[in-house]
Amino acid sequence: MNPFVDEIVQRAATAMALPEDAVRSLVSVPPDESLGDYAIPCFILAKERKQNPAAIAGDVAGEISKGINCSDTGGGASCIGEVRAVGPYVNFMLDHVRFIAHVLDEISSEGVNYGSRDQGQGKTLVIDFSSPNLAKPFSIAHLRSTAIGNAIYRVHKFAGWHCVGINYLGDYGANFGQLLAAYRLWGDGEAVRANPVPELLALYVRFNEEAKDNPELTEQARACLRALAEGDEEMVRLWRYFIDEGTKEAERIYGILDVQFDEFLGESYFAEKLDEVVDLFEGAGLAEESEGALIVRLDEDMPPCMLRTSNNTSTYHSRDIAALLHRHQQYDFDKMVYVTDMRQSLHFRQVFKAIELLGLEWSSRCEHAPFGMMSFKGAAIATRKGNVIFLEEVLDKAVQVTTDIIAEKNPNLEERDLIADQVGISAVIFADVNYRRTRDISFDLDEVLNFDGETGPYLQYTHARFCSILRKHGAPADTDADSSCLGEVAEMKVARQLAEFPVSVERACEENEPSHIASYLIDLATVANRFYNELPVLVAEDDELTAARVRLVDGVGQVLRSGMSLLGMKAPQEM
Repeated sequence: MNPFVDEIVQRAATAMALPEDAVRSLVSVPPDESLGDYAIPCFILAKERKQNPAAIAGDVAGEISKGINCSDTGGGASCIGEVRAVGPYVNFMLDHVRFIAHVLDEISSEGVNYGSRDQGQGKTLVIDFSSPNLAKPFSIAHLRSTAIGNAIYRVHKFAGWHCVGINYLGDYGANFGQLLAAYRLWGDGEAVRANPVPELLALYVRFNEEAKDNPELTEQARACLRALAEGDEEMVRLWRYFIDEGTKEAERIYGILDVQFDEFLGESYFAEKLDEVVDLFEGAGLAEESEGALIVRLDEDMPPCMLRTSNNTSTYHSRDIAALLHRHQQYDFDKMVYVTDMRQSLHFRQVFKAIELLGLEWSSRCEHAPFGMMSFKGAAIATRKGNVIFLEEVLDKAVQVTTDIIAEKNPNLEERDLIADQVGISAVIFADVNYRRTRDISFDLDEVLNFDGETGPYLQYTHARFCSILRKHGAPADTDADSSCLGEVAEMKVARQLAEFPVSVERACEENEPSHIASYLIDLATVANRFYNELPVLVAEDDELTAARVRLVDGVGQVLRSGMSLLGMKAPQEM
């Protein structure tokens, strides 16, 4: 915890007669450093007390100042140097020397674990993410669940959680019926074996185009799916071939993105658990027949949950319920998170409600982390229409553009190919996690690779710049260096931002929101670059000041590396 902010919160809560949690949520940083280091607005009290907020701020500042003046009793000197009211705000000035020393000491003592408060110690997170439909190629649209889910996994693991990442492979359902029917009608076995992914995509797209004017094709797809469920030898053989090729493609992409999973169990595995799910709901008196299907009625504000179709086959609901029951039995999770697009929000509300109706208390531990849709320069991506952009093509293009930039700006850079890979791929990942996950995003490669904007390359370049300072220094940062000579405004801004890293990690965990880390890193890079531009680090005439500023630079580099790693990015030392 940050004792400086803690004291502000405690004293303000007492003076304002508010709970500490409520006051902590109000703490902000003034827009002008001359106003103070932290501030608390009094609008909430003005509304409650029907008084002028500026007058309330003056009263609160006066009350806190009294406590500071007598703070030598019972706990030592106050962390707060001065309190004053500025309009409706209570502003706090801290002792910069003490604050910077505290932050650097924390970073030195905790090392690579700085930022983790181990709040997840003893808890288990199970997270279902990526989960591509193996009937389709890995497109740019699959990036969202993969990148966001991987970041949520990494952030929780960093915070002390035991994490289980699950890739719930889409290896069953209507899409495979369509692909099987298309292959029987038009498939060229030799062409598919030679080039499986594009050939199967072409078949899938052709089927959906022709099915618009030929309803008979839809019935053929259903017949193929029924035959598959009944164990038809030819259908099973083709299905397994499609699954194998889709899995190989997905695993290759995961290798490029450096994403790992702890469990691979697809929909087909849980389709076989249909009878167990039906027995469970029938035993609880919750299942009922409706037009030949078996359903569970839920709240009035949502449609019923279908467990079994009129054709006696499993559904998305029953397969997801079977998977959820398995995961709880297997891992006894404290938190179960599904990372899918917002269009599946109703589906998960239904699944969670059905589990709740069974009387299973752990249903409250299940969460859906939805994300918005992605378009490519404004064009929505839909595989069935053929408007698909392969993720690998985007990654390759990002790497190539980065290679060209390096060749122009730093042609003598060693390991150019490796660094181009790290920068290009990380840029694509950052573009996905940089925004609130529920926001729709339009992917523009030119913006993604902008080294000057709020992008992945900007973070990596800042990290490389600070690594360069350490190389020029010629020795590792002295973690015991006396930081009492630090206190400039630019130094304080950097230290204050470094102190916020644990807060951003905690918020990202609580909200399953990696963008908190992304926004934090942009803010850190911004104040760090201002510090770099305003103050010399390697001061020839002052070894003590040099050692202290090198220690600050080292802290920035360490936190940038940690934060980028949590997002699934690489942190090259040179660019």
